[in-house]
Amino acid sequence: MPGVVLSWMDSRTVMTETETDAVITIVGGGVHGVHLAVRLLQADLIDPCELCIVDPAGLLESFRRTCRQCGMAEFRSPYVHHVAPDPFSLRDFARTRGREDELRPTTIGAERPTVSLFFDHAAWICDRYDLDSVHVDARVRALEETRRTVEIETTAGHVSTRWCLLAVGHDGSVSAPEWATELVSTGSVSHVFDPSFDRDAIDETAAVGVVGGGITAGQLAPTLARLPGRDVVLFARSPFRVATLEASTDWMHFGSLTETLHAHPPASRAREELVVEARNDGTMPPYVFRRLQRALEDGQVELERSEIATATDAGGTVVVSCRDDSAYCLDELICATGFGSPYDGDLFRHLRQESTLQTGDRGAPVLDDETLRWRRQDGTPSRVAVSGVAAQQVLGPFARNVIGARRAGALLVGFLDAELDSTLDAEKRGLTS
Repeated sequence: MPGVVLSWMDSRTVMTETETDAVITIVGGGVHGVHLAVRLLQADLIDPCELCIVDPAGLLESFRRTCRQCGMAEFRSPYVHHVAPDPFSLRDFARTRGREDELRPTTIGAERPTVSLFFDHAAWICDRYDLDSVHVDARVRALEETRRTVEIETTAGHVSTRWCLLAVGHDGSVSAPEWATELVSTGSVSHVFDPSFDRDAIDETAAVGVVGGGITAGQLAPTLARLPGRDVVLFARSPFRVATLEASTDWMHFGSLTETLHAHPPASRAREELVVEARNDGTMPPYVFRRLQRALEDGQVELERSEIATATDAGGTVVVSCRDDSAYCLDELICATGFGSPYDGDLFRHLRQESTLQTGDRGAPVLDDETLRWRRQDGTPSRVAVSGVAAQQVLGPFARNVIGARRAGALLVGFLDAELDSTLDAEKRGLTS
């Protein structure tokens, strides 16, 4: 962790002392957190010693684990969406290493990278900017915003920072059917996005049920069925829907459609409904559908279209009863039913209940549309800004995706550049007065 008192060093001014551990602290070391850190360092807004990234899992490790657990082999988005500022960095990385075959064709835009290529490139970028040196292996327990600092309590100690950027994703919030809620808590039913879920721990001859009909279930079921001794049943009550991307490409330009979003009050039900309507949630891209279709045709995966009515723990197995009166006895039942509300994670719940930061419908943060700064109860912009899915009412349906991280990075670097300049000017005036 950075020292208790840091030297404020900037090529544009003289050195003075601050009373904070960091100038900027990023909470979350996923794609958004890493991209923001790289953008800040590339723009020379701060030195590495003034930056702190807090994440309990390590840089990009939670995202890497999620991809592995659901059997993701390649990304849905094109190669220009990655953690580096240069949009062609990943493509050039592949070409110089003879890995062009890991750029997969698509019907929209540039080729898509494999998961291994994406993470190898990301690790290379992290090494270039020495991000491991600014990473703190800890979980944020509490956060208090003041007029001059943000005070952060973590499992590794206290961090005082001038600015805090929240990039925590869904922060453990998952969506599960009502019948599964109690069983998930007892361990009889698992969720693919739960940190305790381990795909490799499933027995080679297990009878496995997968619940869901979107991209995650479409990847997980064929992956689990690779071992010939397993019986895999996919419970998907609705017809499969295929969509190349998570939303219309028009939303990627952050132009007129985003302005339509901003026409509604911030953190409102109207904005949330626009985002939900725009997202292709519950869909899978063509390449995932083709793989699932092959697994179904080959008999590797059995498809059950009836909705699950009840699931009962039977001492080591789970008995599933469907609404068409069919029943299954399963060794493992896995929900691949997506994430929950981004505002229901532990940190956002704490901020909603304990802080002076303003929230709106369903706990959504009230953010400034131009800077992503979280507004205080009195309407003034705070020292906390938000990137990722929790900023979707500002950035639109791609807020959670890599392109959302890139747009958030542009907005955050823009306002921080101005704010740090004004702070330095004030300090220089203080030194000369």
